[in-house]
Amino acid sequence: MKPDAEGVVLALRRRVAERVAPYRALSLAFSGGLDSTVLLDALSALRDGDSVSSLTLRAVHVHHALSRHADGWAAHCAQECRQRDVAFSVAHVVIDGTLEGIEAAARDARYRALAAALAGDEVLLTAQHRDDQAETLLLALKRGSGPAGLAAMAADAPYQGRRLVRPLLDFSRGELEAYAQARGLHWIEDDSNSDPRFDRNFLRLHILPPLRQRWPHFADAVARSAQLCAEQEQLLDELLADTLADVIAPDGSLRLTALTTMSEHKRAAVLRRWLANRGLRMPARAQLARLWQEVALSRRDAVAQLLLDDWWVRRFRERLYLVPRLAPLIDPEAVFAWPLENERLRLPARLGALLRRQVNAASAPLETPSTTATSGASDLGARQHGKASLAPEANIKANANGDIRANINANAADTGSAAAPVAVVRAPLSGERVSVRFGGVHGLLYIVGRHRGRTLKKIWQELSIPPWRRGSTPLLFYNDQLIAALGVFVTWEGRVRESHTQWQLFWQPGSDDAIAAAPNSGGQDGVLSDEKSGSD
Repeated sequence: MKPDAEGVVLALRRRVAERVAPYRALSLAFSGGLDSTVLLDALSALRDGDSVSSLTLRAVHVHHALSRHADGWAAHCAQECRQRDVAFSVAHVVIDGTLEGIEAAARDARYRALAAALAGDEVLLTAQHRDDQAETLLLALKRGSGPAGLAAMAADAPYQGRRLVRPLLDFSRGELEAYAQARGLHWIEDDSNSDPRFDRNFLRLHILPPLRQRWPHFADAVARSAQLCAEQEQLLDELLADTLADVIAPDGSLRLTALTTMSEHKRAAVLRRWLANRGLRMPARAQLARLWQEVALSRRDAVAQLLLDDWWVRRFRERLYLVPRLAPLIDPEAVFAWPLENERLRLPARLGALLRRQVNAASAPLETPSTTATSGASDLGARQHGKASLAPEANIKANANGDIRANINANAADTGSAAAPVAVVRAPLSGERVSVRFGGVHGLLYIVGRHRGRTLKKIWQELSIPPWRRGSTPLLFYNDQLIAALGVFVTWEGRVRESHTQWQLFWQPGSDDAIAAAPNSGGQDGVLSDEKSGSD
């Protein structure tokens, strides 16, 4: 290898090593194009080197089925991974849309597939470079984006509860080509990349070349502008951190009362960050105005909602909620038996699983069963995003109105699971059959913290549980007696008794969409506009 070529290889590998240094489990989005092939080669060399230990690497190829060459591309990627002893898998996606929308549809499908393929503590790696950054910023300008959009792509950013890392953003395509030639790499040339009908290709083929000819360092200047926008957004994040902590409830909903006194610009910044925290793309100014006028300011009893991406923004009382458009359906008549020999029960409709831990009374503190009806709402959203860690014990207090509030001990329970405890109840007596249901319950219920009986519907209302969550909150039964609505309340029949064995119950989340939806009514963080239309 020539000295100058060796310098390119070493410089690129050094930078990649710095970018991935905080992580040990890497999942590479591998299209087989020049960029991802260079990154695959650099990562495999890093894994096999002496400077890094216990680094795991695997590659995922998204099969779009949009080209007649798609099967051949997948085979090529598999071969490249075999040569480097890298685990490889293919994710098949179906793209719906017209030519005008196929670029965005393919991007969205690609990112969904890549996110779904992540396992354990893996981070997602993609191979965008400095020229891609320029294209992304110009596309943001075309859309009329603000600073968040103009910040373009971050080298390391939160994404779907994980991390999205782009180790090659400091390098131009020319530098990647030099690396590939020095290493004798083989890559795919996607014929769709030459089709100027796609916006990104149009910029790459017809706009950026004359700009670079006039100003050779145009891409560098664009990268600096994007970095300045990103720094401004980071500063806003820091300045608004306390405000967001005050207005976002434990379940992820947004308290409206505080927002009504804010200036229009501050309120818009808060709304954008609330949406970004759930992975939604930034709405246009007109969408944000509709969200506030038509949903947030709707009558308290109105069923107001606005569709953003695949999520409904809905109002319930003085809160805004994000509810998935496609909510899972649960048979209200179904009974899910939970045999005593099984410590785990899988729930329907992608709601995850329930876990239980038995604690002998002699070794457990005698506490009133826990409830998570804090601030008048369930904390399911907080659990799914890992923002709250609830201990099995909670001191229940009732105010003058008899409302239940929980004072949660923040110590994590040792369950071997990321799920948080949602109830502590008495263990079943001999002969009592345990089951979980999701339907209605007839008659009056007497719950811990209350002296008067109420119907289940009335309890839902008093504890401000949104209608779309009521039908997928697991109801624990012993025989036909309701013991607890997990995460919400415990009945008198289920409360812990002195010198009686306890059950500590945990909800291990399934998909984020299902947990957030909890339907009954039928009901990236950041911008993901950074992918090329074809191979990366």
